[in-house]
Amino acid sequence: MAESVLEARDIYKSFGSNNVLEGVSVRFYEGRVQALLGVNGAGKSTLVKILQGVYQADKGDILLNGEKIVYSGPADALKRGISMVFQELNMFGEMSVTENIIGSHRIKTHGMINWKACRQSVRAHLDELGISIDETVQVKELSLADQQLVEIARCVYEKPKILFLDEPSSSLSKAEEEILYRLIRRLKETGICVVLITHKMEEVFELCDQLSVLRDGRVTASGDVAEFDVDRITGDMLGKTVDIFKRSSVTNGNYDKVLMEVQKLGIPRKFEDISFKLYEGEILAFAGLVGSGKSELARALFGVNGVKYTGKILVDGKPYAPSAPYDASAQGIGYVPISRKEEGIFTNFEAKSNISSAMLAKLGFFIDRKKEDDITGRMMEEFNVRPRNLHQNIVNFSGGNQQKIVLSRWIAADKRIVLLDEPTRGVDVGAKQEIYDNLRRLASEGIGIIIFSSETNELLSSSDRIIIMREGKMVKELVTAETTSEEILMYSIAGKEAVKEV
Repeated sequence: MAESVLEARDIYKSFGSNNVLEGVSVRFYEGRVQALLGVNGAGKSTLVKILQGVYQADKGDILLNGEKIVYSGPADALKRGISMVFQELNMFGEMSVTENIIGSHRIKTHGMINWKACRQSVRAHLDELGISIDETVQVKELSLADQQLVEIARCVYEKPKILFLDEPSSSLSKAEEEILYRLIRRLKETGICVVLITHKMEEVFELCDQLSVLRDGRVTASGDVAEFDVDRITGDMLGKTVDIFKRSSVTNGNYDKVLMEVQKLGIPRKFEDISFKLYEGEILAFAGLVGSGKSELARALFGVNGVKYTGKILVDGKPYAPSAPYDASAQGIGYVPISRKEEGIFTNFEAKSNISSAMLAKLGFFIDRKKEDDITGRMMEEFNVRPRNLHQNIVNFSGGNQQKIVLSRWIAADKRIVLLDEPTRGVDVGAKQEIYDNLRRLASEGIGIIIFSSETNELLSSSDRIIIMREGKMVKELVTAETTSEEILMYSIAGKEAVKEV
C-alpha cells in the first residue's frame, strides 16, 4: 500500500485517571475515503483532536508524509493541510456566507477589501461544489442543513490535504446528501484524504474505501470496507451485535385517553392544516425529509420563538396556546431539540444542573441539594448515563450521553408529553438502542411521546403510528406494524399520489 499521508502511531491519552486512548495506531491515505467508527466515548473525538493539534498525546507519534511532527496548536495543523468540519457548527451567524467562507483570504485592491471580488470568488466556489446558497445572506438566516453545507464549503476553500468530517450528513436531506456525496467523491479524485466520522452504515458502504473501529480507547478492527458487513462492524464497535431495527409488530397506547389534540394547526410558510391526536402511552412519529415542516411543527408545539399560528391545540381536553417554552413546560410538555449544543444543553454546567433545570419547583425555594442529588442520580442510572458523575461538565460527555441527559431532564420533571426532534442525530448505534429502549419504557408508563425524524428504519422499530409530512402538509397516516420503509419513503418524496397502485 502507498505511504500514508497522516499516521497516528501508538497514541496514549488520559484525563486524570480516565484512560481515553491506549496504544491507538491508525493510518490515513491520499485519495481515499476512510471511516472512523466507534460508539460515543470510544475515543474517536480525542484521537481527532490530537491529530488536529487541540490536544497533545501523552505518548506516541504523529507522522505527516512519513515525518514526525509536533503541532504548536490547531492553527499549525490547519496550515499543514489538516482540516475539520465538526458536527456542531462553528460559524459566525451575524456574518454573511461570503465572510464565513473566505475567512482570512479576503481579496484586496489597493489595500482595501474588495467585497465584490470576494463574493464572486465564493460564488464560483459554491457553484463548483454544486451548492445553490446565496453568498450574500447572513448564516443565521439559513436552515441547519444549509449551514452544514456552508461549513463544509468553508473548509474545502482552504484546500486541505486531509479533511475530517464529523457526521456531515446528519442534518441534510436526501438531495443535499447527494451534493455532499458527489463532493466527497470529487475530493477523493483530486487526491484529498477524506475521513468520515459517522454512525450511518450506508455511508460507510457507499463512500468509504477503508475503515477503522475504536472501542474503549483501542482499535478493534481496521481494513478494507469490502471485508466487512454491518454485523461485523457493530460487533467490533460494541463487543456484540445488536438489532435496533427490529420491526414493531403491535400498536400500543390507551385510545380512550387523549393527551394532546391538534386541530388544523398552521404557520404561514412553515406548515398548514395539521390535525392529529396523541394518546396516553403512545409513541407517535412524524416522518419526512428535511424541509417537510416536521421540525417547525415540533417547535410550535413547544412554543419556541412564540410564533403565532392558526388552529387549536388541546392538552387533556383544555385549550393550550404556547407563546414560550415556559407555557409548554407548565402544561407538562418536554422537548428534546434537534440541536443539542444550541438549544438542548446548558454548556459549562454540570450534569446535575442540566437534569434538574426543569424541576426547580420540586426542589423548593431554597433548593434541597440532597433531593436534587437523589433525583438526578436516579435519572442517570435509569438512562444509563456514563460516566455516572453528577458533577462532570455536560460538554465532557459524549453526544449520546448528552442526549440521554436532556431526555432525562423532562422525566425528572414529571412531564406527561415529550417531543423529540431527530433524537438520534449524531448518536452511535449503542446509544440509539438505549434511547429507544427508554422511550418504549416511558410509553409503557403512560407518557405520550412524539418523535420527529427522517430515520425511517428507527421509526419502524419504535413507533405505533407514523404521520408523513411533505412540503408542510400531512400526506398520510400509517400504522407502523402494517407499513414498510419503502411506503414511507414513497409518500415522503411524492406525496399523496405516491402509491396509488399499492
